[in-house]
Amino acid sequence: MKKENKFIIAVIISAIIALTGVIFFTYKYPIYKANKDVESIEVGDNEELETTALENIEQDIIHYDDEIGTLTIPDILLDNAPIRESVELTTLSKTIGHFPSTSIYEGNVGLASHNSGSNGDFFKNLKNIKIGSEIYYQTNYGTKRYVVTIKKIISEEDWSYLGTTEDNRITLITCVAGQKDKRLCVQAVESMDGMNYGQ
Repeated sequence: MKKENKFIIAVIISAIIALTGVIFFTYKYPIYKANKDVESIEVGDNEELETTALENIEQDIIHYDDEIGTLTIPDILLDNAPIRESVELTTLSKTIGHFPSTSIYEGNVGLASHNSGSNGDFFKNLKNIKIGSEIYYQTNYGTKRYVVTIKKIISEEDWSYLGTTEDNRITLITCVAGQKDKRLCVQAVESMDGMNYGQ
């Protein structure tokens, strides 16, 4: 084999190795880092609120546009995104919105956000979430960890996933690009085992 051919092969192999490294650090490393960052999140109820029984949290007075908490989803690089009460366009233009008809902490917490065309496009990568991905919901009442169990396209008129549940879960809803009458619905159930099922 000629020296020129060996040199070309060496250059091609080096380029492939370099490209692999770039792809890893561009796509996989941020997700790896986000998953490492959530190790500092303490999951559990806020022990300083012992005087308020958790089952009575829903009785607290929450007003339109009040701050509810934050949402972190490492697998889609969402970090401490703000949540406010209401799913009106004015709220969704700047934060994730909480459906007032759903629970605040115990039960089924319903949240919505834009996925494009707005400063409030916090769910722009929600379509990339996987079954088993972790979701962290932080409030004054405490922090809950959920694991994704459902990801499906639903009708814009299907409100069944926001109904009352016996267990603790979180339901995320956003639009579907190019399908005005459809919504992406992601539902996750509370996980106490501390394991990361994400990819």
